[in-house]
Formats: sequence, C-alpha cells, structure tokens
Amino acid sequence: MKIALTAVLPPLLLLLIFSPAAMSSSALDPSGPDGHGPGVYIVFVSRADYVDSVDYDLRLLASVVGSKAEAKAALLYHYSSIGFAARLAPEHAHQLSKKDGVAVIKDKTFRIQEDGGLPGFFKENV
Repeated sequence: MKIALTAVLPPLLLLLIFSPAAMSSSALDPSGPDGHGPGVYIVFVSRADYVDSVDYDLRLLASVVGSKAEAKAALLYHYSSIGFAARLAPEHAHQLSKKDGVAVIKDKTFRIQEDGGLPGFFKENV
C-alpha cells in the first residue's frame, strides 16, 4: 500500500514550515556543509502494524540504517500519529520510501531574509 501524496499534502506543508527539523540550528541543517551527504527527511507512516511510538520508529529506522544505536542517532523528532523526522543518507531514505505504507520527503529549510522579508519561495508561491 502506497500513500497518496494528496492525502498528506496539507499537514505536510504545516509540518515542513513549523517542524523542529526545519529550525535554523546547524545541527538540524537539511544537508551537510557542502549541500550533500546526510539530510533531514520527514517520514510519514501509514501501515496496518503501525504503533504510535518512538520504539516503532526506531525499529523501522534500524531496518535501513543497520542498528538500533544508529537509528537512535538518526532520529530527530517523533510526530504523534504520523511518523518522524530523521537525519539520513539519501540511500537510506530511498530504502525507507520503498517500504509499503511509508512516504519519505526531504526537508528544506527556508530562512528569513536579513531585511525581515520572506524567502523567495514564499513570495513566488503565496
């Protein structure tokens, strides 16, 4: 069972804008200093066996990153009832996205311009 993007789009927009994973802290920057490497991904889970818990998220993450310890290091935030945010290598995000009932979307951080204006993305799309 795949998740239809239209089903998660409205809450996704709010999540991406107000997500702790989208804060400006350098520890949460969406990708490495060169724009490559591990990035922050929002993972939506809609599976029959889904249990709304951090333990479930860690088991799902461990299935692609290799161990529960690596999963703990990757997990950034648990979203009640819908999934989690994690710092993942692109190949791990891709592996997760191939699982039934899982949708993975790369987070993107937008910063307020120095003059206090909105980033160009918002000016062009609002």
